[in-house]
Amino acid sequence: MRITALQVQTNNQDRINLFVDGQFLLGVSALIVLQMGLRVGQELSPDQLEQLRQEEALLQATNRALNYLSFRPRSCEEVRCYLRKKGTPPELIETIMQRLDDLDLINDQSFTRFWIESRERFHPKSAQALKNELRMKGVEQDIVDELVSDENDEQLALRAGRKRATLLACQPEMDFKTFRARLGPFLQRRGFSYEVCARVVRALWKEVQDEEPEE
Repeated sequence: MRITALQVQTNNQDRINLFVDGQFLLGVSALIVLQMGLRVGQELSPDQLEQLRQEEALLQATNRALNYLSFRPRSCEEVRCYLRKKGTPPELIETIMQRLDDLDLINDQSFTRFWIESRERFHPKSAQALKNELRMKGVEQDIVDELVSDENDEQLALRAGRKRATLLACQPEMDFKTFRARLGPFLQRRGFSYEVCARVVRALWKEVQDEEPEE
């Protein structure tokens, strides 16, 4: 097999159309062409062709992973699952994961901190709910236990319920019993314990109504 042409693709200047013996063979990254030192007139052995295909598959899969990571941080298991769904061979997945780790683009401790901060800022949940979410994302138990604490559950429940409490207080003839019946389940769905919900409901009633709740 002799390389007879290397043509830059019209719609993508970073890719090359490779022709062998006058026939189009495949499109490949210009970076790989440079790395392998491919040139017109060169004999291409079966081993070189296999290497070319492997390098191209690896590069494309790595680019998919980088694009996936560009939207937000991901856990290692999230990236693995994404690559599997895209049909990436298992041996390539581990090579990609190692590359991403070397570049510090995947790190489950960093991801866990990101997830905690994001939840606290935009969608407060209990420590137990956070632990469940992180375990579903494949984060190891020791990392979850190290970084997630229930010490702030009451403050998070106050933040989670404050907007809903204000809206409820604006409704006509709102009494504490109705307030509790609507706000309590809302907080429980965020994973907060019954005891935390009970204290927070009373605190928010006092905050929005400026009076002690009457049972």
